[in-house]
Amino acid sequence: MRARALVLVTITAVALTAPSASANGGAYIEFEGTHHLPGEQVTGTVYVSIRAGKMDLIDRGPFFAYVLPPGTAIDPRRGLPAGAIRVGTFAIEQEKDQTELTVTFTVPHTEGDYYSVGLCNDPCTLNGFGEPVSGVLSVVGTKREAALLGDVSRLHSQLAALKRELRKGERGAEEELASLSDALDESEAARSRLTAQVRTLEQQDAAAETAAEEAAGRLSVRPWAAATVAVALSALAFVLAGRRRRRNIGSSDEVLPERI
Repeated sequence: MRARALVLVTITAVALTAPSASANGGAYIEFEGTHHLPGEQVTGTVYVSIRAGKMDLIDRGPFFAYVLPPGTAIDPRRGLPAGAIRVGTFAIEQEKDQTELTVTFTVPHTEGDYYSVGLCNDPCTLNGFGEPVSGVLSVVGTKREAALLGDVSRLHSQLAALKRELRKGERGAEEELASLSDALDESEAARSRLTAQVRTLEQQDAAAETAAEEAAGRLSVRPWAAATVAVALSALAFVLAGRRRRRNIGSSDEVLPERI
């Protein structure tokens, strides 16, 4: 159970590494190193932004660093929590856009654990400059413990990186699947259009074949009709020719007048 608690706090401590990082209305102290043995010298730095109308807060110093019992924090309305250990005084340096606060102290002889480090003046009436100033200090009993905790931190960092890559891969797979789905929809639509065109062409081809058959039927009737007309004309010509012959015979029987 304690190992799980250490892992959770380690993750929190690793997340609070940016000099000007702040969350939940707080500015966080970054300590050199990760895990510290009692008696070691450690330096912490924090950057705060103080509004122009609040620069007089600096005059309410000096400001001290306190190592606090686990699970406690500085609340100026209630003063310092029981068991708070004053370990150093913050040096203040004004910069253009930010104010740098630095403190160097000796790690107190306490049990291995994760301790909050807070800022306050004396008497404790101000724990920040518009936002609380605090940090997390990891105290270990041996160098071996420090190495093991460092390994745990690195493993969790690697695990977090792998999870990010996994989520990235999942998003990529989802995007690829969506793209394939769109392509499939387009393919189905194209197939439907081609099917409709083929049906239209088949209908046109069938209509053309029907028209061709009808035209061939009409052409097959016309030669018989022409032959019939030819026979009729031949018969008519034969009758007329017979009539001309009979007239010629009748005229040859008449007596020609004698010549004088």
